[in-house]
Amino acid sequence: MVECKTGDIIVTSSVAGFVPVVWEPVYTASKFAVQAFVPTLRRQVIKHGIRVGEVAPGPVVTALLKDWPKAKMDEALAAGSIMEPKEVADAVLFMLTRPRNITIRDLVILPHALDLCPLCRWRDQ
Repeated sequence: MVECKTGDIIVTSSVAGFVPVVWEPVYTASKFAVQAFVPTLRRQVIKHGIRVGEVAPGPVVTALLKDWPKAKMDEALAAGSIMEPKEVADAVLFMLTRPRNITIRDLVILPHALDLCPLCRWRDQ
């Protein structure tokens, strides 16, 4: 990429890099580390025409959830509290298809029913 003076790097993170997942401290710590790594990498390679972005999805139907019962998975999808992988892929495609003078730096993608704002949780009570 440096030789070609162009390229794109998309780092996969998680919303856990912004909002701690208390039952997954190691996972959360690794995603917080990504939040430090991405901007420093971006600063190192921007002079070479390389764009660096980070995608931070909320809950997605992946192998991490393989132990969920099908009924629970179907309920979560119907309720809008979990996403399909294609929805994340579409967002990454959006990031990569912007003109070269545009960088989508950080993209947080959440299912519509997931509210992670501590100040907004009063609506759920």
